[in-house]
Amino acid sequence: MNQVPSNNRRILIVDDDASVHHAYTRALAHRQTETDVDAMEDALFGDGEASGKQTSHLDDVKFEVDHAYQGQEALAKLEDAIKQGHPYVAAFVDMRMPPGWDGVETIEQMWRVHPSLQVTVCSAYSDYKWNDIVKRLQKADQLLLLRKPFDPVEVWQIALSMTEKWNLSQLYLMQLKTANDQLARELGERKRAEARARHDAMHDALTGLPNRALLTDRVEQAIQWVRRKSGTCCAVIFLDLDNFKIINDSLGHKAGDIVLCHVADRLREAVRTTDTLGRPADGIAARLGGDEFVILLEELTDPQQATVVATRMRDVLSNPIVLEGRQIIVGGSLGIAIGTAKHESGDALLREADTAMYRAKFSGKSRVCVFDQKMHEAVLARLSLETDMRGAETRGEFHLAYQPVVKLATGEIVGFEALLRWNHPQRGAMLPEAFIPIAEESGQISRLGAWVVEQVAEVAAEWRAKGLLRDHMSLSLNVSRLQLLDEQLMETVTKSLTRHNLPGKFLAFEVTENAVMQGSKDVVSMLRKLRDMGSDVLMDDFGTGHSSLSCLHKFPISVLKIDRSFVDTMRSSSDYAAVVQAIVVLAHNLRTKVIAEGIETAAHLTQLQTLDCDFGQGFIFSHAVPRAQAEALLAKGTIKPDMRQAA
Repeated sequence: MNQVPSNNRRILIVDDDASVHHAYTRALAHRQTETDVDAMEDALFGDGEASGKQTSHLDDVKFEVDHAYQGQEALAKLEDAIKQGHPYVAAFVDMRMPPGWDGVETIEQMWRVHPSLQVTVCSAYSDYKWNDIVKRLQKADQLLLLRKPFDPVEVWQIALSMTEKWNLSQLYLMQLKTANDQLARELGERKRAEARARHDAMHDALTGLPNRALLTDRVEQAIQWVRRKSGTCCAVIFLDLDNFKIINDSLGHKAGDIVLCHVADRLREAVRTTDTLGRPADGIAARLGGDEFVILLEELTDPQQATVVATRMRDVLSNPIVLEGRQIIVGGSLGIAIGTAKHESGDALLREADTAMYRAKFSGKSRVCVFDQKMHEAVLARLSLETDMRGAETRGEFHLAYQPVVKLATGEIVGFEALLRWNHPQRGAMLPEAFIPIAEESGQISRLGAWVVEQVAEVAAEWRAKGLLRDHMSLSLNVSRLQLLDEQLMETVTKSLTRHNLPGKFLAFEVTENAVMQGSKDVVSMLRKLRDMGSDVLMDDFGTGHSSLSCLHKFPISVLKIDRSFVDTMRSSSDYAAVVQAIVVLAHNLRTKVIAEGIETAAHLTQLQTLDCDFGQGFIFSHAVPRAQAEALLAKGTIKPDMRQAA
């Protein structure tokens, strides 16, 4: 039913006698003013004095009266009024209306289309008994009896009460509907909020991909499926972006977020098919955090399908991303672990994929590697080494060895490179390449680096006090890119220099070519701070990366160290000799000194002297030696090369 007008007073008179219609019309045409009506109003709405002095709300009551002379006509008018949105609210119905329906059937028909209609039955004493009428019609609460002949005042009172009752009931129904609608909206909003909360709890806010919680649950379900379904397997592909750290550091976090979203979109697309036939894959791509993603492939019948998907992902990631007008290639290393019924949990499968990913990354990046048991054993050994490293410096297991840096023209010692060594209780002597990557990954590099700075500063101060370390000499130590990104590095160096009353020029810092060329603004800023402190900055392993001499002036580099691979191949390749010569010439033009590493033979030395290389290190002069032996070399001042080394 359409919304009804407020204060509806529309009444239908149903009687076959025209004189009765006329009587109803007169009774309802205006308010009755008989004394008994006034008395009733006073009793209901106030005292007589008040009612005589002010206008009553009953003065505004105006009934809208329509007429029907047969039941069928009444029903038609009732239906039409409903269609027009202005229904009758009450009806006075005669009990006998020949030749058509009687009053009871008329009321039944009207209630069928208008159940809330208030009805007054008009009956003579000879008509149906009231109990029989109520028993047949049932709705006693919507039914009144008016005996003929009726009193006009009584008709007016009944019409007033019936229409008022209907209007109030409609008002309450509308209020109830409004309240129910509001409750439904609130419940709907709550359900949507709960759904959003559940979604947010299980999805990454940046990329919209499933997060670790949802992935872990899905992996567990996949393992359970494999156990129930013979001949199937699942696979986890662990992806770590190769160049994301550089992008994030150099272009900022906003650019990094854009790259992550691009990667997420590509992974969604790649996981949709499992093979070249385009069959749909059962699986998800998820983001664990940072630049780590995981792809779960479920219900596989051939483990090789995982390799197909991983290879496709690697190829997709090699496509450049256009960011701020430049093309950026991210690349990724992917590790695959195949889930079978033997797996105890999803976590174990994820760990295997993570292990395979690290093997892929250390194999040269942008690789795909499948997990095997040997990798698991290597991980256990790595974890053991990480644990052993904690506190090793306080147990006296770490020490420094010193390799002299010699002026090639004269053999004069101009400094030493301090090289970290680990005397492991079970594994024996270990070189930095065996444990420094673990220190970086486990967050121990800052602590270990601070220990090295303190030891080198202490030795430099002691040798200077003895008059051995002169003003043009220095002790160099290696620092990683992670150390250069650590804001505490300058504080660590400054405190050590202050503690030992040592000027900054007596320490030098070696950083790899890749750390400089691929480093962020923060890396370059830290290098400038070290240089401004008076320390030289040495670019180590020069030539192994992709740097260009033409851009070296952008960095605070004092010395280039030519990688030993160039020195070793000069004799057999004129091309490498030409490269070394070009490095020396261009470096000198940039007022940068050059140190050649790995000089082991007389031929190496002779050729480098011919090329006017400034300084050198290598076994032809000395291995890295303990502190006391290094001090003895420094006291001699010069080193005579061992020309007996193979030419």
